[in-house]
Amino acid sequence: MTLREYQPEAMTLLDAASMHAEDLVDVELLSLVRERIEHLVADGPIPAPPRDEREADVAAVIEQMLIDVASLDDATVQRADRHFVPGGLADLVMASYAIEARTRLRVAGDRLLGGGS
Repeated sequence: MTLREYQPEAMTLLDAASMHAEDLVDVELLSLVRERIEHLVADGPIPAPPRDEREADVAAVIEQMLIDVASLDDATVQRADRHFVPGGLADLVMASYAIEARTRLRVAGDRLLGGGS
């Protein structure tokens, strides 16, 4: 049995949150976020290096959030925030939480249920 079969309502809501995130956040930045989450949470491949200052600043926020969100400092957030319209970084952070939740659920489901989650 898969996680989706155990918890269809929760997985449907997570699907909706992920689709909404894709509507709000630049596709290239979402890709950067996914690569970093996949690497740090699911032992995925090493992500490509940031191509520009915007990607480097966003990667710094995402990686620190995954390692220890409580130690994310204001300067790191401000460097990333300057690349967005007001509220844009918050949208990216919320999208990253949805991606992280999906990734963690997939990893746990695969380990507990034998894959195919």
